[in-house]
Amino acid sequence: MRIVTWNCSMAFYKKRHLLDALLPDVAVIQEVSKKDIEGGEYPFAAWVGSNPRKGLGVIGFRPASYRVTEPSDPALPWHIPFSIDGLDVVALWAHQLTTDLRYVRISHEIVGRHAGFLGSDRGLIIGDFNSNTVWDHHHPGRNHSMLVDKLRGLGLDSVFHRQERIAHGNEQVKTYFHQRNPQSGHHIDYAFLSSRVDAKVAVGEPDVWLPHSDHMPLILEIG
Repeated sequence: MRIVTWNCSMAFYKKRHLLDALLPDVAVIQEVSKKDIEGGEYPFAAWVGSNPRKGLGVIGFRPASYRVTEPSDPALPWHIPFSIDGLDVVALWAHQLTTDLRYVRISHEIVGRHAGFLGSDRGLIIGDFNSNTVWDHHHPGRNHSMLVDKLRGLGLDSVFHRQERIAHGNEQVKTYFHQRNPQSGHHIDYAFLSSRVDAKVAVGEPDVWLPHSDHMPLILEIG
């Protein structure tokens, strides 16, 4: 199964061909309009957000057994828990709800809510986390390193870090470039998968993707 997560930086209707070329079975898309998700003819589509022009969407491109496991909640937006063929997934865009509940702090709340769901033998949380260990000091008590530990306690680890055998904060491959500046990159998009499940991951090349978004796609292959 191929699952792609990509923050498309809006105007997805102009960029869908780029995602299609990656041949995903499932796509998790951040900063996408409700119309672009719900207006297509897909076997599965779901969207959440507080702004109809800029939210979180999931598209299932092939027929499968899909099920959204919880309705959207305005008190904790920008995540979609769903199942596909025995894989329990939380799609994520760690955005800012309040000055306190923002970015990695949002992720902590979402993981806490869905701990039982993610802690299955086949759990995955994937998306734009907007966090990295290098910014731990900005979020005392709810930082990225603590989130990694919390997910490890549920049996999940980052497929990229598993594959590259590196620690969080030591990434040379970047998934986000501030203001599309190639010299201002960070690694903030992740796929945390049950450690018993075999998978590999690739990151889109900046030369190809920066003209279209400040984020690179993360391409996850399971099985």
